[in-house]
Amino acid sequence: MGRCRIKVIMKRSLLIVAILLYFSLAGCVGVYYTALLVLKRSQPSQTWPGYHYALFKQPDFYTGLINADNQPVAEEKVFGGIVSHHFFVEKEIARFFLPLRKQQPKVVVIIGPNHFNAGHNAMLTTQYPYITPWGNLEPDLELSNKLAASGLITVEERPFEKEHSISALVSFVKYTFPDTKLIPIILKKNVSQARLDELVTQLDILLPKDSLVIASVDFSHHSNRVVADFHDEKSLATIQSFDFESLARLEIDSPSSIYATLRFLEKRGAQKTSYFKHLNSATFANNLSSEDVTSYLFAHFIKGKSTTNGAVSVLHFGDMIFNGVVGEMIKNKQDPFQKIAGVEGNFLRGMDAVVANLEGPIAVREQCFSSRPVNFAFSPLVPSLLARNRIGFVNMANNHRLDCGENGVIETQELLTKSHIQFFGNEELGAENYLVKKVADKSLVLLGINTFGMLPEKAQLFLGLIKNLKQRYDYVAVNVHWGVEYNTQPSQEQKDLAHALVDAGADVIIGHHPHVIQPLEIYKEKVIFYSLGNFVSSQNIPATKNGLAAGFIFNDAVKKFYLFPFENSNGSPKLLLYQKTKQFCDHFLKSVTTTEMCSFGL
Repeated sequence: MGRCRIKVIMKRSLLIVAILLYFSLAGCVGVYYTALLVLKRSQPSQTWPGYHYALFKQPDFYTGLINADNQPVAEEKVFGGIVSHHFFVEKEIARFFLPLRKQQPKVVVIIGPNHFNAGHNAMLTTQYPYITPWGNLEPDLELSNKLAASGLITVEERPFEKEHSISALVSFVKYTFPDTKLIPIILKKNVSQARLDELVTQLDILLPKDSLVIASVDFSHHSNRVVADFHDEKSLATIQSFDFESLARLEIDSPSSIYATLRFLEKRGAQKTSYFKHLNSATFANNLSSEDVTSYLFAHFIKGKSTTNGAVSVLHFGDMIFNGVVGEMIKNKQDPFQKIAGVEGNFLRGMDAVVANLEGPIAVREQCFSSRPVNFAFSPLVPSLLARNRIGFVNMANNHRLDCGENGVIETQELLTKSHIQFFGNEELGAENYLVKKVADKSLVLLGINTFGMLPEKAQLFLGLIKNLKQRYDYVAVNVHWGVEYNTQPSQEQKDLAHALVDAGADVIIGHHPHVIQPLEIYKEKVIFYSLGNFVSSQNIPATKNGLAAGFIFNDAVKKFYLFPFENSNGSPKLLLYQKTKQFCDHFLKSVTTTEMCSFGL
């Protein structure tokens, strides 16, 4: 009986190891990581009062540590860093820790997310040792008690039993720093900035000079690598420039952990990076077509000021038409943006601004009288729907703006304002034609122009306005409502106006109204999107079901652009899968630039 049981257990372990090996080689990161957890849980229960455990207690799992060859040693003292807790990249985690082995800090603080929102306080710590393959990693009880006595953090043990933002790293800490002690801190998403600032102040007062403070954070989640790279462009620039205002917007699993770590490093005068490595699970596993990518940052910070400026990140869509099938969805409390937002809404997170063209008024009465052959009036539920999906900026300069008259414009603006949606694009030339978005020390202008019925002299006034704005602000993005509906090529009038707008100072031009995608042009190193097509719409002409989102990153060094093609089904847009995305971008960009995959820089 005993022998049979042993055989069953051995077969089960061998099967799980085989699964791990297969999915690791295949690059199926999500399944691989799940299999790791299955292996951990297949072992006998390990927890009893007084101890926590490293994510894995077998040394063989830590190949990056035990098989390390000639790892360099950090030349300057590292005061803190950022590292992943995704065990799939354990070799990279080892490369983060091993160069620090000569420092031997008295205390290591790990700050990470409270993934399961466990416990009663927003900031928690544990006073149990962690059992690792290389012995126990002991807590610094003296410092831990002082932090707890301040009332900022609470000692709660149960949340740490499953919290991998800590358990994934403790073995690396023990192996690299055999005599160090640990203060682990996990943060809930709702922790306030004021409390984080208090925590940082206490850490700065209490921690010895040789302490090491580490943020245990993973970056973009549950998307393809183009989305991950776009989001990470903003995240990396924000971190390198210590742009605290932008941190809360980032698409990472714990902005609070990054905030606390960077604030501490700022207090210690350590804002310069000596090691800064970014990668994602798709490239790491050579599984470039993965639709479930996680990205990572590994960074060391040393004495010195940051030499990097922040970046402005914008995601732009085309026409939003909330009638027909889409209107019915909204009335039935269905979200037309759910598919394109993706898992946890991640695609529409992480930017400074998400912008789209609002192709008509929003009216409480939802109907208005007009002599126009096509007349739009959208549900008053639309603003809150936009806000929930982080679509915070809308262009109103279009040919349907006055479908409910001037009163409809006023009502639309009032309803948008109540939901904190900003708008631009007034019919009359003036301040309401544009708005200014401040990002750290940079400024972005969003300007709307409706070409329908616009006389040549009005166009000249807009060119003068753009010249003036470019002198006062860093970047000018111009929304233009123009062209011929359903034409897949821009007219000569569109081209002439686009070139004039660039000559006047526009940094990027976003076109809409044709309801179909039109080509992209690079003119004088500025990008012109002649038409992004529909974003949300009930239109049934086949070409109107294909849309394009344009992402752009502006900083001092380079302007970078990303393309996100999608298709609309029953009113709901959804990003194309990898192979179709690649086919689209290869065709769309072949006449203007060479690119590996849906992105290019200027």
